Amino acid sequence: MPASLRDYVSLLKLRIASLLLLVAAAGYLVTSDPAITIGPFAILLVSGLLASGGASSMNHYFDRNLDGLMTRTNRRPLPTGRVSPGRALGLGAVLFGTSIALALLVNLLTAAFIALGFVVYVFVYTIGLKRRHVSNIVIGGFAGSCPALAGSAAATGAVSLGALLIALLVFLWTPGHFWALAFCQKEDYRRARIPMLPVVTDEKTAVRWIVLSTVIVPPFALLFWILQVSSLVYLAVAVGAGTVLVYLAFRFLKDPTVRNAWNGYKVSGPYLAAILLGLVADRLLPGL
Repeated sequence: MPASLRDYVSLLKLRIASLLLLVAAAGYLVTSDPAITIGPFAILLVSGLLASGGASSMNHYFDRNLDGLMTRTNRRPLPTGRVSPGRALGLGAVLFGTSIALALLVNLLTAAFIALGFVVYVFVYTIGLKRRHVSNIVIGGFAGSCPALAGSAAATGAVSLGALLIALLVFLWTPGHFWALAFCQKEDYRRARIPMLPVVTDEKTAVRWIVLSTVIVPPFALLFWILQVSSLVYLAVAVGAGTVLVYLAFRFLKDPTVRNAWNGYKVSGPYLAAILLGLVADRLLPGL
């Protein structure tokens, strides 16, 4: 079956890339107060998109056998043979190389943080930990924090307090988000022998860790306002979105069904996007 353009685009995981670009944009804006220098900002976003797409394409390559074992992923282009492994690997390498070449036009630190995110996701998480240890998504989740640091570096050549808080927020958010998905797909992960938390421990323990990992995020998000990184626009968003996330977490604790885990998973992504958009709005609408 020949590959289509849609198959190659699917290798890039653009939904994930869009969230990472929002992380990078927020990192830039909380550092730039709120002026945007179009050149570096545009290069940051393009470079980030290419690096994310390259990392995702390589993830498809290294996980092609695992993907074929899981119901959620067995229709992806590599398990079905629509795209050859070599082309996926080559696409990932070209996108990453182009990304770093562009990022160097901004500064070395921006390129270094983008490269760090790529290395953590592909080599530390996908190749090193995913198949071997329950800490896989905890440590591997740092890859999602790097765009915030790259954004700050693109703005000033350094890492600001606001960007560091965004990086820590994403790091804390990641385990609960993906453990909730793994709870819903336990049989898939068990079949593929991926040691995600809900597979390697009993259900009661897994539920407690998912809930704990979720409910610590909204209070942490308030630090942006407490430390005066943001103002009332952001605070209103953080309180509203956080209330919904905590409510769903405790509903899952009370009734740990797949449906409640899925509801929490589906909301946690938009929650993070809302927090990041709140930070962006706060910077673009100063004085509110």
